[in-house]
Amino acid sequence: MYRKKTRNIPDDSQAMRSWLGSILERVKTGELSVTQARHELSILPYEDMNFAKIDHHRHMRIGFPEVIFGHGKTIEQIVTIAGRLISSSDKLLITRVGEDVFEAVKIKIPDAVYNSTARSIVVNHQKKRV
Repeated sequence: MYRKKTRNIPDDSQAMRSWLGSILERVKTGELSVTQARHELSILPYEDMNFAKIDHHRHMRIGFPEVIFGHGKTIEQIVTIAGRLISSSDKLLITRVGEDVFEAVKIKIPDAVYNSTARSIVVNHQKKRV
């Protein structure tokens, strides 16, 4: 059976369709204004921060959220991106960074964990499955 692809929503992304459906339903019931919905949808397909473009919906399509490649970015840029990502995701991975970046990230995200061998920072707020 042929299924026409919907723009910006891959056929295999049930989570994305659910998210969009939730926004539309909240507008329909009056829980969310059109202006508020427009704001929630404004980060499609990504949020442009001038120095980085953040894909907040990658986890819905791929199964893991956006990863921050730290090499070449300033500490301030990394901290800003990390803050934006962790506000909409329960996981965060920052690669190619030193302890100085970790110390700055830890101020904003206290449960961040640094691996000096991998030069990476990880945050996992996802509930553990039993």
